[in-house]
Amino acid sequence: MTSLDEPTRQTELLHGDNPFHVDPTADLLQGVPADVPGWSETMFFHVWSPAEEVGVFIHCGRWPDDPDLWWAQVIAMLPDGRLLVDRSWGRALDERGPATGNLRVACIEPLRRWRLTFDGAGEKTDLSRMVAGPSGAGPAQAFGFDIEIEAAAPVWDMHGALGIYDLSWAALHHTQGFRAVGTLRAGRETWDIRGVAVRDHSSGPRDVSKLGGLNFFVVVFPETGRVINGLVNWRVDGTVDHRVFTVFDTGGTEIGGDLSCTGLDDYRTHEPHRITLRMNRNEGEYRLDTERLHGYTLTFLSPNENINGVALDEQDDALVITQSTVRVTAPDGDVGYGVFERDYRPSQLPSPEER
Repeated sequence: MTSLDEPTRQTELLHGDNPFHVDPTADLLQGVPADVPGWSETMFFHVWSPAEEVGVFIHCGRWPDDPDLWWAQVIAMLPDGRLLVDRSWGRALDERGPATGNLRVACIEPLRRWRLTFDGAGEKTDLSRMVAGPSGAGPAQAFGFDIEIEAAAPVWDMHGALGIYDLSWAALHHTQGFRAVGTLRAGRETWDIRGVAVRDHSSGPRDVSKLGGLNFFVVVFPETGRVINGLVNWRVDGTVDHRVFTVFDTGGTEIGGDLSCTGLDDYRTHEPHRITLRMNRNEGEYRLDTERLHGYTLTFLSPNENINGVALDEQDDALVITQSTVRVTAPDGDVGYGVFERDYRPSQLPSPEER
């Protein structure tokens, strides 16, 4: 962990197929505690198939007024910037993952494999319309998917990496990179999914009122199996709370705290589209050159409700989430794909400089 006021620590190198000693049961749904105000749980998945230029986004969370009821955002990313956007509700069938009337998330093998299925419909839209207001209830098109993901690297325990347990938006936060296979259909179009996926799983008390924003990325390199994760988050006054990155590759798991990421100019366009992710590893500066390929914009409303599109009339200076599918080139030429999330309050923008 580093902040702007602290010296950068040296990197650490861990080994083994579970370097953070993650309990396999942590992949499953957690029991809802009766005496923890603001407790919540969320799961997120992002799938991308590079050859077909299509993908899937899933984000599920417990409803604050009824924690056994889950909301789910599901988005299909289609060629030419097209999006299909859905929001549904339901109750989990078992501890393996959330479910709604349209969506089923199931952990097949903890720490290793998941299955993601959906059969429903979504509003036909694109980024320009999503940023104009809430999305998901307009003219729709049927779509569905059946995708299996298998781990490309171990689980990244953010608290194990950071060495802290006081994130305001989670007490547990796990992230992992995967290879993905399956199918996606939209109307009469069908695509084979052969690509990568990322997921995260958070639980604990959630209060984002002091969260100014964050830059967060997970990238999977399908040829080598390398997976790189990173986070920079800051308070509403701009003070950086945490910087951390982790690189999983054949040499082990390297953790560091010297990281900076290109920021955001405009949530309506996701500019800049050329992004630099810069970290200092044990071997020296390590730069990832990143290009945005696709994406969507969401709104995070306190205490724990996520809206498809932009809903700035609901709360003052609400946190706007821009999530971009990215193509990443490492210094050795290795090419990866993943997600780069830039969350900003509109009052902070434009802020394209590295943070």
